Amino acid sequence: MSPELKTDIEKIEALVAQVAEEEMVEVFDLNVMREGPRTLIRVFLDREGGIRLGECESFSRKLGAVLDVHDPMPGPYVLEVSSPGLNRKLVKPAHFAAVTGKRVRVALSEPVEGSRNFTGTLVRADEDGFELDREGTTFRFGYGAVRKANLEVSQEELFGKGKRKQ
Repeated sequence: MSPELKTDIEKIEALVAQVAEEEMVEVFDLNVMREGPRTLIRVFLDREGGIRLGECESFSRKLGAVLDVHDPMPGPYVLEVSSPGLNRKLVKPAHFAAVTGKRVRVALSEPVEGSRNFTGTLVRADEDGFELDREGTTFRFGYGAVRKANLEVSQEELFGKGKRKQ
């Protein structure tokens, strides 16, 4: 990453944090990348109980105005604001800690006991890694070993246990 892009990202992070505080939402994740001559800024918002579309719209309008005034990067930009979704990506230690006790799906860079893919209940997470219970066996993984991890929400969790019509 170029020093210029790193400086731009730091400026953007500060502006995003400022707007998030004003809007009383949590920045779940922020991605900033160059796509040709323009900068793509993706902001994922969350809050206790979930984020609503109107809150994303309000945040987007306010952040867009702040970016236009402060102009933290050269050239045009594209701003995308959304929720992280139900089967949200888990990247930071705080993401893992927030879903303790829930089912997660993890893909590893290297196999452990012959498998790269694990699905189970997240037992514990700290700054170095996390523990996953898969069918009664607990595995410990460092974050560096994870290629991809997502929260796994079942239809039953979403809709409850339904009763069949007679």
